[in-house]
Amino acid sequence: MMRLGTLVLLALTAFLLSGGVADADRGVALDLGRLDVAQRLTPGGGYRLPPLGVRNPGDEVTSYRIVVSHVQGQDGKPVPEGWVRFEPTQLTLEPGKTEKVQARLSLPTGADPGDYEGLLAAQIVTKGEGAQVGAAAAARLTFSVESATLLGAWWYRAKTFLSGHDPWTWLIPSILGTVLLGRQLRRRFSFQIARRA
Repeated sequence: MMRLGTLVLLALTAFLLSGGVADADRGVALDLGRLDVAQRLTPGGGYRLPPLGVRNPGDEVTSYRIVVSHVQGQDGKPVPEGWVRFEPTQLTLEPGKTEKVQARLSLPTGADPGDYEGLLAAQIVTKGEGAQVGAAAAARLTFSVESATLLGAWWYRAKTFLSGHDPWTWLIPSILGTVLLGRQLRRRFSFQIARRA
């Protein structure tokens, strides 16, 4: 009987001591739950989205990957992964710390018109082999793309570029390129303008 009591006591002690090792907690939280873009977006346009605050609510250092995903059976078209760029795309946070992730939505010139839905998600990066369960938090993104002609989409992209950059970053190289092109054409070709008599 004494052996059984000692065995139970040892098993209980081992169980209680092993509980301290499994207390580590990893998690993820976002400071934005939903992002609905009210204006209709134009193909070929680039749009800066509000930053996502990724927070580590756990008690251990955790790495996160920022991705675009969608929900099966959602109403809108899924947002293609290549349309959204994140800076940074991966980060590591100390417990209780938050870092902002900038997101930019760039629509291709041939984007189909319609309503789109997607999830901007922060996933815990899992390490090791075998079956892994990783948590994630996501903000829902919805927007509508208006129909545009291909020429209109290219014009909008050029207009957005010109308005989004300082003039000297494109104006000076454009002037220099035009002058150099004009000089090359004058050297190779001779133009003569004369009145007919």
